[in-house]
Amino acid sequence: MTKLSSTFKIIDLKFSIKQLVVPIFTILVLLNGIDCYISVPLKTFHEREQIIKTRRTNVNDIQEIDAAVFVDDQVAKDATDISKPLIKADVGGKPGLGFYIELGLGTPPQELSILVDTGSSNFAVAAAAHPFVTTYYEPDNSSTYESSSTEVYVPYTQGEWHGRLGTDMVTIPSDPNSTVRAHIVGIYSSEKFFINGSEWQGILGMAYSSIARPGSWVTTYFDSLVDGNIVNDIFSMQLCTPYSIGNHSSIHSTGSMTFGGIDKDLYQGEIFYTRIKRKWYFDVTVTDMGTNNTSLGLDCKEYNFDKSIVDSGTTNLRLPYKVFKTLIAAISRQIIDVEVPDTFWQGTEVMCWEIGTTPFYHFPTVYLDLEGPEDDTSFRLTIPPEQYIRWVNGNEPGKDCYKTGFASSTTGTVIGAVVMEGYYVVFDRENNRVGFAISNCAAERLHKSQFHPDDNSDEMVEGNETLVKISGPRVKANSVECIYDQSHSDTVLVIVSYVMAGLCVVSILPVVILYGYHSLKTKLLKRRRHSMSSTDGEPLHQPVDESSAYRDAEYADSQSQE
Repeated sequence: MTKLSSTFKIIDLKFSIKQLVVPIFTILVLLNGIDCYISVPLKTFHEREQIIKTRRTNVNDIQEIDAAVFVDDQVAKDATDISKPLIKADVGGKPGLGFYIELGLGTPPQELSILVDTGSSNFAVAAAAHPFVTTYYEPDNSSTYESSSTEVYVPYTQGEWHGRLGTDMVTIPSDPNSTVRAHIVGIYSSEKFFINGSEWQGILGMAYSSIARPGSWVTTYFDSLVDGNIVNDIFSMQLCTPYSIGNHSSIHSTGSMTFGGIDKDLYQGEIFYTRIKRKWYFDVTVTDMGTNNTSLGLDCKEYNFDKSIVDSGTTNLRLPYKVFKTLIAAISRQIIDVEVPDTFWQGTEVMCWEIGTTPFYHFPTVYLDLEGPEDDTSFRLTIPPEQYIRWVNGNEPGKDCYKTGFASSTTGTVIGAVVMEGYYVVFDRENNRVGFAISNCAAERLHKSQFHPDDNSDEMVEGNETLVKISGPRVKANSVECIYDQSHSDTVLVIVSYVMAGLCVVSILPVVILYGYHSLKTKLLKRRRHSMSSTDGEPLHQPVDESSAYRDAEYADSQSQE
């Protein structure tokens, strides 16, 4: 009996160890699985970014442009030289809240203010009441509306909406001959999309159909105009916002939008063009950035990771984090006699000064170089502090309040309205290029239009030098080297994914073997117990205490396996 008792004590100890080992190995398996799941990127950075900003895109729908093909301006199609008329629309808006044009939807036309967004492709309008929308599109009141059962969902970097796709007649009120049938999404629910006080009730995506949702088969509004032979495949924008406004909430941004060509009365000097790399966003190449003509000194690929787009629907100049951090450090080193808190550059705090005393002259200028007509050239856009320190309504009587016009980005460089406001911007899709010229409204801002405390005069000193400048062409090392190669990056990520998956399998294999060994040992133990039983199922030895202990141990072991 003593020997038998000792045997069962040993068995009990073994099962106690097994009770600890099996859960530990199970936890290790789970942890290894989680680690593998995190380590293996199921989507590349490029794919994740597409989901965040705009539309789910079929890569085959994006047309690559292999080389910069620039034609002479005398040869390039210019709407002023051909028979198709220009269609012009006035631009309005609230400073920092977006630029919009008026459109008439349906029959009879329902007029709405629509945000102009060159960083997306869907035409979508409010189709239900919303606290921040004063009026909305009512398809049932239009005799020309044609519905579909297609649901559309679009997320942006900020906000999202759900809607239903249909078609209706759309008219630019200033030109009745502009009427065309177009795809329209009626927004019936949204989250953080409409902005209180912005005065617009929808969004007009002006980019290529390859990024439209739910697919590239959705025709963009501008494509409808082009396909209908109403305008040429080119449009241009002038965006204007005063840089010293004071506490006036009624102040509006202004400007003009030209469908089908260029309005030569809206800019001065030469138009400088940069190539559109791919037909999805207006994707261009930044070759350098700096302050006061001093380069940030970064590898130019950093500026284009993983793209650089011209986007009127984004307020700020958004930069990859490394570029943003380097730029703010360079600006901070050159600020004279002005204390600027870090929270200002982070976009969480405003800075205010008495009206007319904003010390813009204490801040450096920022420049942005874009690829020029040839691979080894570039041209420079100057962004003065009057632009990148942008006015906001700070609700402080007698003061001008400002926020930074720079922000970090996880989706590449976004050349937003804070840059476009200084320039007349041409989106020449016919010739695969984006052009920049000095805008007349920017030229009206004089370089020394404010009181300078170092002057020995109480009067404001005026000069004739424009705040914004554009210059070029500049000789640059091959700008092709600045293009972020997504295909190469994706290939590398796929290879890394397979390597990590292999490491995960190797790390889990010993745990699987040990678990299999434990299961086999348990089965052998059960067979041994069965061989010790009589034909009627009763054990040959049946000491009450010991047998109950044996069964308890076996039950506990089976529970640990589960």
